[in-house]
Amino acid sequence: LRDNDPDITYISIQDEREDDYYDFVVREGDNLGWLCYFVGRSKQLRGLSIDNFPDNLNIAAFLRGLRHNQSIESLCISTDIGEDFKSLRPFLRNNNSLGDLTFSHFDIGLQCARNIALLLGQQSSLKCLCFQETNLGDEMFVEIASVLRKQPQIEELNFYANNIGRNGCVALGNALEGTGNPNLATLYFGYNDIDDEGIHALVAGLINCDKLTSLNLNGNALITGAGLRSLSTLFQSEHCRLEQLNLDQTSIDNDGAAVLTAGLARLPSLKKLHLSDSSIGDQSLQALVGGLGSCNLLEDLYLSSNNMLTQSVVGMRSLGTLVQRTNIHSLFLCDDTVNDEGLQYLVDGMANCCRLKKLVLSYNNSITAVGLSFLSSLFRSERCSLCTLLLNGVNLDDDGAMALANGLIGNMSLKTLEFSRSGITERGWTAFFKLLCDTSSVNNTYFSNHTIEKIGGSPTTRLKGLADIV
Repeated sequence: LRDNDPDITYISIQDEREDDYYDFVVREGDNLGWLCYFVGRSKQLRGLSIDNFPDNLNIAAFLRGLRHNQSIESLCISTDIGEDFKSLRPFLRNNNSLGDLTFSHFDIGLQCARNIALLLGQQSSLKCLCFQETNLGDEMFVEIASVLRKQPQIEELNFYANNIGRNGCVALGNALEGTGNPNLATLYFGYNDIDDEGIHALVAGLINCDKLTSLNLNGNALITGAGLRSLSTLFQSEHCRLEQLNLDQTSIDNDGAAVLTAGLARLPSLKKLHLSDSSIGDQSLQALVGGLGSCNLLEDLYLSSNNMLTQSVVGMRSLGTLVQRTNIHSLFLCDDTVNDEGLQYLVDGMANCCRLKKLVLSYNNSITAVGLSFLSSLFRSERCSLCTLLLNGVNLDDDGAMALANGLIGNMSLKTLEFSRSGITERGWTAFFKLLCDTSSVNNTYFSNHTIEKIGGSPTTRLKGLADIV
């Protein structure tokens, strides 16, 4: 720091060394005067993380010493420094480089929230504001939200896991609604206590955010069909440009899927949609597929942990057809979402698919060699572009390995076939070996699969399989 070493661009401060991650460990009796002085005058330092300070240290003096720094772009505080937050005012007022301010993993009380709100009033360069697992609750969050209408330059807000409920949503909705020309592009509001009325209040503000491209409401299990109806209104608004929507672990039943579909059908900008663990069944899936047909830019679709889809037949076939007809590149169907019959109907629908690059079927314990054999029609299609197939956690045995190996004969696209917890013996590994190098004739050797780069999971699994063959 003293020499303005160009390699010193980030410092993490902690009061005990648990590993080599922390750059500066504060011990009892340490005088941080010199550290504070050189941080203040540094022109190379871009990031500062304060993870903990000993209780008997004069934190205020250290924070006041930051006031001279003009280079720090990212500040993360992961410890409660109480009234000493006030000592940050000169730094926030003078530093026009600060773009990222994060508070994480400590409980913010009411007075602390008020002090932080006062600090935010001193800052005009922030692009990203994050409160992660700080137990804000509605009362404290209202204090923070009240100053956000004066921060139109902020592009990302992250309030992950803070016990924020209906009143907090009202406060944030009012702040966004009252902000002139907000630049907000990303909102993380996952794992809070947001219900349908909270969503309704929040949408009133989000409609004013015509630059919003990413909305994350995952883990709010109180959101049901009524809340999704409000979201649908947002999607249908004239200026909505949303590209990513995360509704994992919400309560999307048949009614919710119907109203959500109406909104998604009017959202052609959507590129990534998360609907995992959201109580989606066959009827819900059919409705969603109908709405997503007009989302021509959709690339990634997450539908994992929807256990009711194991009974879905028509829905799986329609999903396959959707994948074939749209621009979907990645499809995630993990965690007991698909069985053999479902996989058959899925592949039937997308047999001639030419855009799907990644298919994730991990941890579907009901998939057997019978289901895996249905993939051969996808592998052998001249239009197949699948590069990655993930089967981690699937109970793969020799019959399953042979079904995959036989299906991949002649395939020119797949590069990664990943699986773990396999029961494959020498017989199954021999099938893979033959796929890669069939020595039965010169022609067969020449036409062996020379595209695939990885088969198996961990290096140990792969090496054991090869050792068995050798």
